[in-house]
Amino acid sequence: MSDNAVTSGLLLETLRAETGRPDLEFESAPLPLSGGFYAEMLRFGLVDPPDGLAGDLVARIVPDAGAGVWEATVQRYVAAQGFPTPAVRMTVGAGSALGRYLVVMDHVDGHPPMAGLGIGDVTLGLPRLVHELPRRLARIAACLHALDPGPLAAALAAFNPPHGATTAGFVHTQVDLAVACGRHDLARAGERLLAAQPTIGAEVVVHGDLHPFNLLVGRDETWLVDWTVAGVGDPAFTVAFTELMLAHPPVPLPRAGAALLAPVGRYVARRFLRAYRNLTDAAPEALHDAQLQWHRSVHALRILVELAGWNAAGAWPQNGHPWLVLEPVAARLLGLDR
Repeated sequence: MSDNAVTSGLLLETLRAETGRPDLEFESAPLPLSGGFYAEMLRFGLVDPPDGLAGDLVARIVPDAGAGVWEATVQRYVAAQGFPTPAVRMTVGAGSALGRYLVVMDHVDGHPPMAGLGIGDVTLGLPRLVHELPRRLARIAACLHALDPGPLAAALAAFNPPHGATTAGFVHTQVDLAVACGRHDLARAGERLLAAQPTIGAEVVVHGDLHPFNLLVGRDETWLVDWTVAGVGDPAFTVAFTELMLAHPPVPLPRAGAALLAPVGRYVARRFLRAYRNLTDAAPEALHDAQLQWHRSVHALRILVELAGWNAAGAWPQNGHPWLVLEPVAARLLGLDR
């Protein structure tokens, strides 16, 4: 029996137990969804579904229950304010047959704007991406940061955050994880960041993982997914990460293609930052260079700590993971490439 068949069977058992409907059946075999590196995702529909579970759905199966509760809470609260992210229909704790935290949400029709980008697309598809992508990302960041952060902050205060409730707490968590896997150089880099933290600006709902692979572009809407490191914080937590990803596109290409893409990436990053500032009240002094650089370094630390953790556990990520391409960039940002 395939892994997908096993997971599908456990998913159905979990849904039956949670709804009290032992007669539940899938309309057809659930389809695995690609694009996620952290959680397993299946698309499914139910025959004669109970209230709240009608239509085309996605099961997001999260290995860490604390992280699952956190991201599902963020997603619920931003969706409740009308932000374009799939509505959460059900959550189930890790004590189910699945043995992992389950989030059931609406399936939305869309595709990542850089899906399938390869060397042939560098010349054919890149002009359109250079024009559209930075504005699309800036619009969704501005829309997110315009939400009222109060209700979400109050809801998250009731949880034990899996990665720190503040950006400083996020860095402290990375330091602890670095020590746990024997990377004291990364722990020292995190401690240097904590000592140099800039003044925090206005608090907003932040995503912290806003990049093209977490966008789903549909006919009438662009959806943002994957709220793993989201929360409430300084807008630079989101903006600096997006700028970092755009300036150093994590697209595995031959050397010639990568050399062509590098200056384009830097140009797109500048366009994104300019578009974001034009769409918000974020004057240059509100997102100054030192603040952006500090938050870029925070994300660089996260990248290297996650890679170190996977290495220590013997669970190196699959080819195509963005962190594999960004590892040398992150090391440079933290001064660890010498």
